[in-house]
Amino acid sequence: MDLMLLETISIILITAVIVLLVFNKLKLPSMIGLFLTGIILGQFISSADIITQIAELGVIFLLFIIGLEFSIEKFSAIKHYAIVGGLLQVLLTTAIVTILTMIVSIPLNQAIFLGFLVCFSSTAIVMKIIQKKQLTHSIQGRVTLGILIFQDIAVIIVLLLTPLLGGQSIDMSILPTVILKVVILLVIILLAARWIVPWALKEASRTKNRDLYMLLVLFICLGTTFSTSLLGISPELGAFIAGLIISNTDYAHQTLGYVQPFQDVFMSIFLISIGLMVNVEYFISNIILIIILAVVILLVKYIATFITGKILNIPLKTTIAISILLSQIGEFSFVLAGEGIKYGLLSNQIFTLFLAISIITMSSTPFLQKLTPQIIELSKKIPLMNEDEELKTLEEEHTQEEILEDHVIIVGFGVNGKNISRACYHYHIPYVIVDANPLIVEKEKALGLPIIYGNASNESVLKELKIHDAKCIVIATSNYENTLKSIDAARRLNPDIHIIVRTRYLKNVDEVYETGADIVVPEEFETSIVMFTKVMDYYDKDIDEITDTIDTLRSDNYNTFRLASPEEITTHLNEKITNLNLDSIYITRKSQLDEYLFKKYDLTVTSIIRDNKTILGISPKFELEIDDLILFTGSEENIKGFLNETYGK
Repeated sequence: MDLMLLETISIILITAVIVLLVFNKLKLPSMIGLFLTGIILGQFISSADIITQIAELGVIFLLFIIGLEFSIEKFSAIKHYAIVGGLLQVLLTTAIVTILTMIVSIPLNQAIFLGFLVCFSSTAIVMKIIQKKQLTHSIQGRVTLGILIFQDIAVIIVLLLTPLLGGQSIDMSILPTVILKVVILLVIILLAARWIVPWALKEASRTKNRDLYMLLVLFICLGTTFSTSLLGISPELGAFIAGLIISNTDYAHQTLGYVQPFQDVFMSIFLISIGLMVNVEYFISNIILIIILAVVILLVKYIATFITGKILNIPLKTTIAISILLSQIGEFSFVLAGEGIKYGLLSNQIFTLFLAISIITMSSTPFLQKLTPQIIELSKKIPLMNEDEELKTLEEEHTQEEILEDHVIIVGFGVNGKNISRACYHYHIPYVIVDANPLIVEKEKALGLPIIYGNASNESVLKELKIHDAKCIVIATSNYENTLKSIDAARRLNPDIHIIVRTRYLKNVDEVYETGADIVVPEEFETSIVMFTKVMDYYDKDIDEITDTIDTLRSDNYNTFRLASPEEITTHLNEKITNLNLDSIYITRKSQLDEYLFKKYDLTVTSIIRDNKTILGISPKFELEIDDLILFTGSEENIKGFLNETYGK
């Protein structure tokens, strides 16, 4: 391996870690820290080619994720804001910037291109603020998201228009070839979206092999990007198409969770690479000009978005908040600027100036967002800014009509999950389900159940389940490791959510509580209680006495039994009610039931517990599997003899 490469990456990482630690202590946005990391490194690293190439991967993954998150359902819910609001905001910003730049004698094509550079906002910055402030379902969040979606799509269109603005003419002789390529591409995309990709993801998910699934997703992303590049289409558009193909499947949310870490890392390097390109000497010597132009751009974008909000008849305070959120220059503008240099629309000097201005506008967003309440109060003092309070109420009510909140999230749709969903349905409690079995999801979704595919330990999946607005999450899966991860993720995303967990064994109860669960139901103990009740009922024991004893056993969250063995629990049950003993053994090898000496010691096998199922009506030739739990009854003397001979005691 090239040691120079390792040295460069190591320097980048340790510098970023030190800078971000300082910024975290000072409670400053990490984004500014990443810019500063790049600026610092730019003084020591002579060649940034490696970093630039890695940063380009970050842009590809960002567009891939935008495609993944784009869905017809989401777009339909905010189509008015996305189409009308997005179009108005982009056109107004572009028009104002074009006019201002033409005043200073910049040619029309370059002026329009500069307008395009300024009109785009930072999806990464804005969405992080919206999610942190839990504004996703508010009118502010919906309008902002709609405009950002339009901008993301508009980026693709502008990238295609850039060569024309640069004076590139369309060669009509190659038009038939271009049309043929586009048709072939559309056919491939339709086939992939309709049959190939859903089938491939389904088969990969059925294996439950995370590595296999992840490699397939990366192939779809990078393979589509490479294929579209061969057809002369930009890698960014290819990545967006790849995400779009997967977004129409049931596997989009799980895929998003797998890809998100890649995108976060690469985007951090992308922001560092922007800092690397900053000419510190130029920045310092022109600091006044840079700050003035940055303020002008912030005002231009604020005014354009404010006018858009008023046309959409959005309340004043919401319009101001949205205008502030969208006032910075976005990350895609840097990608577009690179294309502008290629086609002669930007000189190196203007690019350097634009870079410095962009960093100032992006860095100012978190601070301006905190000042939003004060800006709103100042605006209310202007006579023309007064508005009808009733309009505000009506708008807010309108945006909350279809919001899912105070719902139950059901993790796992086995027997327990089905019973919980039926109870929720019966009592009109809103609920959503997540399951990692694609066959179950496909079947239940066809029946109209609110179910998605995914692993609840994945934050992207939990966010899709509206974890922030949920009241309770019931984790009823059999995978213990995933259960712990799901509890941890749910508690981090919603500290107030009530977490109820099913676990197989009593020995795991303490660890599950420590991870963050509110209620833990150990199946091992509960099954023995059910079987005990059935046996006592068969022997005509008093039902009230049975119920009182069971209530006693369940009191104080099983504290009596959390560290007790099955034998100790059985002894306690026997002392409370009857001389008939209930006991159990675990199976450690594949075998048949008649290989054990139940008949010799006059013991009755009542049931076998396997995974989350209780098996009754067992024949002597019943095939036992490892980790099966056999429940049986008999006299204390006979059970002791059986256990002594079975375990050689």
